[in-house]
Formats: sequence, C-alpha cells, structure tokens
Amino acid sequence: MFFPNNNSWYYIGPVQVPVASLVGKTIGLYFSAGWCVPCTKFTPKLISVYQKIKQELAEKQDDEEGFEIVLVSNDRDQESFDSYYNTMPWLALPFGDPEIKNLARHFDVQGIPCLVIIGPNGKTITIHGRNLINLYQENAYPFTSTKVEQLEKQLEEEAKDLPNLVQHEGHHHGLNLVSDGNGGGPFICCVCDEQGSNWAYQCLQCGYE
Repeated sequence: MFFPNNNSWYYIGPVQVPVASLVGKTIGLYFSAGWCVPCTKFTPKLISVYQKIKQELAEKQDDEEGFEIVLVSNDRDQESFDSYYNTMPWLALPFGDPEIKNLARHFDVQGIPCLVIIGPNGKTITIHGRNLINLYQENAYPFTSTKVEQLEKQLEEEAKDLPNLVQHEGHHHGLNLVSDGNGGGPFICCVCDEQGSNWAYQCLQCGYE
C-alpha cells in the first residue's frame, strides 16, 4: 500500500475509513489547499470527473474495480481545511496529519494542485494526474500508460480534421494548430491557466495559447 508499514491509519470522510478498505483500488492522492487559486479552479473539474468515473464503475457492477480520491491538504488551519473539504465528495487525511509531509516528500510534490495516481497494486502510475484529467476528463481512467497511448492515438486522428488556423475572441492574431511534435508544449491555456499537451492553437507571433 502507498502508506508503508502501517495498516492502522484512517482517512476521514463522513465517517472514518480504514486504509485496508482501499487496497486493490485505483487511488488519487490530491495535494491541494483552499488558499491556492489554481486548486480552487481545478477542484470542480476533478469533482465532476470523479463522479462520472464512479458512476461508470457502478454501472459496470465490477466488484474488482474501484476508484477513490484522498485529499492531502496543505491548508493552514482547521477552519480553512473544513471549509475547503466540505466542497468535496471524497476522502481526506485529517488536517495536520504528519503523514501529509511524508507523502509530499515521497512523491516529490513541487507545487499544487497535484494529483498522484496509485494503482491497485500499490505502485505509482503517474504523478501527472491533473494533466491527464485536463486532457481527457473521465476517459483518462485508469490513467495507465496503455490507456494514455490509446487516447493520444485518438487525438492524433481527431487533429487531422482540425483547421490549421483559427481566430479567437480573446486575441487579435490568428492562432495556428501546433503540437508537441513540432516544438510546442507543454501548453498553458491563456484563458483558464490549465496545462495541456499534444495539440493546441497558438499565436506564433506572441505565444498566446
């Protein structure tokens, strides 16, 4: 399990949940905080994706599959933690739990929001879960390299039908279709500040994306 050598820690939600109940599931460790503007922008998107994944798994009625997110908070006080966490439908480590710093160090979290995906076998699948959610929404599940390769091929096919030049109301220059393969990326949307990859529309004169 991703908590080494300890089977007694609990996450909190409406009730306490033993770590053992998460064994065999795909887990997203969501490093986030209410004071972080990019976090509060990303959280509603993650909630929507989380609920869709849970619904799809419920419809499949596959007892061997499971997905859960655990908030690993960087909030500065209990009140702020409670206010932020009350907006979320998933689990959380208690505010101030010493394991929070251990996890951030273990996964080398350099900034938030950060979504680390742990596989059913307890091994890290990716530390770039946020980027995958931004790119593929619920289709990113279960976030494996095989799934990502499949989605990238789909994007390549879809891009064949995209126009090479578009106009955008937020910018006065035309935007060209660019990709990672021709020297672009990683792409940062100038409207929502979220990171993407593969294909984007970019102003070749001033970099607007």
